Amino acid sequence: MNPATIEIFGFRVSNVTIGEAVDGILDRASRGIRENIYFVNAHCVNTAAEDPGYREVMSRADHVFADGVGLALAAKFAGESLRDNVNGTDLFPELCEKAAQNGTPIAFLGGRKDVVTRCARRMTSRYPGLQIVCALDGYFAREEEEAVIETINNSGAQILLVAKGMPRQEMWIDRVSDRLQIPQVMAVGGLFDFYSGRFIRAPHFLRKLGLEWLFRLAQEPRRLFKRYVIGNPVFLYRTLRLRLEGRSTIREKLTLTQFL
Repeated sequence: MNPATIEIFGFRVSNVTIGEAVDGILDRASRGIRENIYFVNAHCVNTAAEDPGYREVMSRADHVFADGVGLALAAKFAGESLRDNVNGTDLFPELCEKAAQNGTPIAFLGGRKDVVTRCARRMTSRYPGLQIVCALDGYFAREEEEAVIETINNSGAQILLVAKGMPRQEMWIDRVSDRLQIPQVMAVGGLFDFYSGRFIRAPHFLRKLGLEWLFRLAQEPRRLFKRYVIGNPVFLYRTLRLRLEGRSTIREKLTLTQFL
């Protein structure tokens, strides 16, 4: 797969459908191609505006997928059109289904031990034949890191999903990238919480309306208040201000603190 790439706020976004993204990941995994894969949403744009380290890490990504209605709006203002909302929560079950069919082994890293274990158990039950060869929690000390990486590398996994929260997961993947021998490594945020049953996803009609964030806010108001109640208007303000400067600015501009 050689997807078209478009620029949104300086992120090089692979403009593909979820199905194409999954097929590409599985194909490259089978061929042993080593890549780091991240997702970008409105919160990521706000974080990148304030955190140069995170911006640098994202610039080294092999693939970035656009997640959410905010990125679709920004793309439209930039004169582009996103083909799909390629978010990790919707991509995950399709990836597991096709990995089960192809015999592609997967590893999980992140979240609480009970959460990641329950997520692995549920997905192997849902997709017979799915090989989750390693399921480790994300609560390990720095001195334990080498042992964790060795366990992952020896697991036989071809795809590693890392759920440590943004931007910690991207920063961690980037820092240890030269020690990871898994072909495809993907940052997936709070994915295991949803598929373990710890949190419930928004009803389909809310997702279609682009309001899944509101449902999440209702479940975790204290943790997500700043991200959504403050962050969403800030993202919209930044997008509109840059739109006034021209489409190319939305494509290229990433350091946005001057607009606050």
